[in-house]
Amino acid sequence: MGKNLDLTSGNIYKTLLWVAIPTLLSSIVQMTYNLTDMYWVARVDQMGLSSADAIAGVGTAGFYMWMGFGLIMLVKVGVSVKVSHAAGAKEPEKIGLYGNTGFVLMLIIGILYSLVGFFGAELYANAWNYDSLQVVSYTVDYLKIISMFGLSIFMVNMFSGVYDGLGLTIITFLVTASGLVLNIVLDPLFILDQVTVFGLTINGLGLTVKGAAMATAISQAFVLLVYLSLFLTKKKKFDLNPFKHFNIKAALEILKLGYPVAIQSVLFTSIAVIVTKMQVPYGQAIVATQRLGSQIEALAWMVASGFQVALASFVGQNYSAKRTDRVRHGYIAAMKMLIPYGIFVGVLLYFGSKTIFGLFISDEEFLNYGDTYLKILSISQLFMIVELATAGAFNGLGKTKFPAFVGILGNLLRIPMALFFSIGIGYAGIWWAISLSSIVKGVVLFTLFIFVLRKVLRTDSEKVEI
Repeated sequence: MGKNLDLTSGNIYKTLLWVAIPTLLSSIVQMTYNLTDMYWVARVDQMGLSSADAIAGVGTAGFYMWMGFGLIMLVKVGVSVKVSHAAGAKEPEKIGLYGNTGFVLMLIIGILYSLVGFFGAELYANAWNYDSLQVVSYTVDYLKIISMFGLSIFMVNMFSGVYDGLGLTIITFLVTASGLVLNIVLDPLFILDQVTVFGLTINGLGLTVKGAAMATAISQAFVLLVYLSLFLTKKKKFDLNPFKHFNIKAALEILKLGYPVAIQSVLFTSIAVIVTKMQVPYGQAIVATQRLGSQIEALAWMVASGFQVALASFVGQNYSAKRTDRVRHGYIAAMKMLIPYGIFVGVLLYFGSKTIFGLFISDEEFLNYGDTYLKILSISQLFMIVELATAGAFNGLGKTKFPAFVGILGNLLRIPMALFFSIGIGYAGIWWAISLSSIVKGVVLFTLFIFVLRKVLRTDSEKVEI
């Protein structure tokens, strides 16, 4: 078996960064996946098509994919936490137990998700009540193709959950990056009818939105093959024999940890769908603006996601090893790094809003919408970062219900707030509701974790290297 990463000793800053940076890079890879799709889909105007319709179609289908990530969390979070606890307690046999059990659970859920997405694509697209039949068509095309390969996305996340729990996020990054390279190559070739590279014009397939879906699906299938190949080597983390080693008790433990996060994620997506449908009467351009703008916001959440995984692994291993001193110091160290970054991102998005949006869209009206969106959301970036990272610390403790409860209540606030603010200032009021609710969630969850640190964690006077 390959060597695991011990997070229970050594310099805390270095340890956190060693886990967080590869996850951050993996998040950048995921952001690049999404932005690459958006960049090339926005170029369909070169073929005489509406880029706003195409982006709206991809964005609408993306909500179903977000729903899928909620289901993924049902298994991934539990696997990652239990694996980190097994690693911290030096129980390698349990790594295989939870890994194989998670494999079976993810397989079952992934198959069901893919079938619903494929056969329910038309019903889903029509439920949005778009005036544009082209947007509905794009949504159906993208969703059907992605659903055909949906199982790959689920299984990829199961393997990454194992490696994240072991602190081996560098493996997750390298494997995910291999899929990105393939996606970058395939996107323009599949989406457009002609691509110019270094002055050389290459004929593409011109499949527009279908091409974007195919490029993403093929890339994810390739990543899954890479993960499976790793388990044919001597450095595999456990013997992959899922149906032989599947354990009901382990499955229940995984689901018990994962269900609060899954419910939060699914409800978040459901609420996002409701909030987005509130924007539909204002036109496809408004919907497309939020979809693209939310990807640009990845400047904040990709870093937060890196530390979320790092803190979950770090806290999980140290809590299991009864090193509660390092749990406390680790969280403090993470906040010292994240808070200045959150302030920086907020300032960048506020003062550079139009310039950043202009990297993707040249239409002046579209740019003005994007300028408004990024300015409004810029004020909540710091709080979103704090919320996500703190959720990782809670997950490491096995207390997944705390961030889920705060997240659910905070997201539910968006609906009445959006209804109220939109009465006076239209679509901008809806965006204000999103931003203000993120501030509430960040403040509440941070305060709650400080309380847990004082009342639940056992602290001692032992000096630790930070």
